[in-house]
Parts: sequence; C-alpha cells; structure tokens
Amino acid sequence: LKAANAIKAQRILDITNKKPRKNLSDKAKVLLTDWLQVYSEKKTKDGKTSVEKVVHSTVKQLELYAPKAMLCDVDKNFLEGFVQHMTETKSCRTNRPFAKKTISNLLACIIAALGLAVEEEILSFNPAEAVDRKAIQGEQKKREYLTIDEVKKLIDTPCAKEDVKKAFLFSCFCGLRISDVRALLWKDVIYESDKIHLELRQKKTEALLYLPLNKQAQYFLPENKGKVEECVFSLPSETTISKILGKWAKDAGINKKVCYHMSRHTFATMELTMGADLYTTSLLMGHSNVQITQIYAKIIDVKKEQAVMMIDALFDEP
Repeated sequence: LKAANAIKAQRILDITNKKPRKNLSDKAKVLLTDWLQVYSEKKTKDGKTSVEKVVHSTVKQLELYAPKAMLCDVDKNFLEGFVQHMTETKSCRTNRPFAKKTISNLLACIIAALGLAVEEEILSFNPAEAVDRKAIQGEQKKREYLTIDEVKKLIDTPCAKEDVKKAFLFSCFCGLRISDVRALLWKDVIYESDKIHLELRQKKTEALLYLPLNKQAQYFLPENKGKVEECVFSLPSETTISKILGKWAKDAGINKKVCYHMSRHTFATMELTMGADLYTTSLLMGHSNVQITQIYAKIIDVKKEQAVMMIDALFDEP
C-alpha cells in the first residue's frame, strides 16, 4: 500500500507539473556539452572565472559518458548514470578513482547549467531537483528536525532579533526555504476573506508555488503590512542568522545544531505526522519528485516504531 501510494503521488505530481512537456524551446536540443560552454561564457562575463576550469573538466567527462546527449535528454537517471560513470572511472593524472568531492563538483556544474536553462525558459523545470547529491554518493544526508515540544520552546524563548525569530517560525509552519523567505514580497501574500495564501516562484527550482497558510504561519507574519514591492521579512546574512539561531536554541534548552533549513524539515515531519499524504506534502513543499518527500516519511516510520515499542516498558516480558 505504501509503494502504491508513493507511485500515485508521483503520477499526480507529474500531471500537476506537466512534466511530459518539459522543453519550452527548440534550444533544448542543443548538445549538453555545448550548453555547458554557454553557461561558462555567461559566468565568466559575470566575473566568475573559476567556473571555466570546472566546466572544462565536466565536458571532458561528459564526452566519455554521453557525447551526443542533448540538453533535453537530461533527467534523474541520466545524472545518476553520470555519477556512476565517475565512480567507475580513474583520473588520468593520478590513475586513481575520482574523489567524492570531485564528483560532487562536476555534478554541481551540470546542475547549475540546467538551472540556467530554466532561467532562460529553455526547460520548464530542473531535472536535478529529484537528485540527492549525497545519497547517490552513498552518503545519505540526515534530515534534522525539531519536535513539536522544541518548536513550542522556541516560541516561548526571546530571540536577539525578532525578525529572524518570526521568519524561522513562519518557515516551521509553511516549509519555505530561506531563499524564498528572503525574496518574499507583500504582493506574494494574497488575502482572501479570513484566508491567506502565498503565490511565488521558488528561487531554487523556478517552479510556481501556491501555498495556503495555516493560522500559526499567519501569526508569524509581520504585523505591519508593507508596500507590494517590499520584502515581508528583513533578514541579515546567513552567517549572522546562524549565530542568532544557535544562541536562541541554546537559550531555549535545545541541544541541536539549529540551522534555518531545519524549519523546512520540521514542517514536513509535522505534516506527515498529522496524517497528510505524500502527494499533499510534496505539493506544499514544492517538490517535483515524491522520492524527496519519502525521506521525511521514513523519519515518521521510525518515530511510529519507537512509539509502539514504548508499550513494552509497561509490561513484564511474557
């Protein structure tokens, strides 16, 4: 049943995101290696000259892996296959297997080039969104999250910067990434009677997101509504935010390394814990692939198992 629900959720997501029509332009039929050169030239003009070296290495490996691959051919399987190719290939310079960091850097180069294709409206979405870069290298990233009790502690604990506190708790109850919270404008906040929802284009994926806000998320919106083109939250740099969150969590008695992205993980686990299905949670998180959401479902399964086993402590062994 769990497998069937996952398949159902993915198919609904594919229909919702109109994935079969992924190419918006004939430019998607350009060779991937040629598109990487376009990406390199653009970044070099922007002053990021270090990209040129990485692109050169990436193109070299792509010419061995799939020299005739076009931009429109790239999907999750293609990217995972590229990583597999890299793990089985030895460096010409050292005659040793490539380091995981090197593989990650080359994959990141392709992902960034795909992101440019989305930005230029050549592709409608970035197929790399469904790829967990750590997982495909055998390093499953652990999803840290806050429990409901820990969220309550943070609500009750003063924070050095109120805007950071409100923005973090807002994300705990709606799941937005920090990049989207930082870019959120008042025109993206739609008021309809007693209901509020967000309509925005996500920074990471470029996909449109329609997100209803529950009462808790609404509560942590700033009280004074600004002009339509003004930012909802005024946030400092991510380094400063990390320091503020660390001190705030410590004052609340939370023994976890709290980072902003933990708010997104917290929202996902709360939704699934309360019984939301995979499709709904994927939609709220802005995921295009249900496999990403399933990572959170596994966390909930572990919590359920722990809860069941707690009963054993109440009884003597038979």
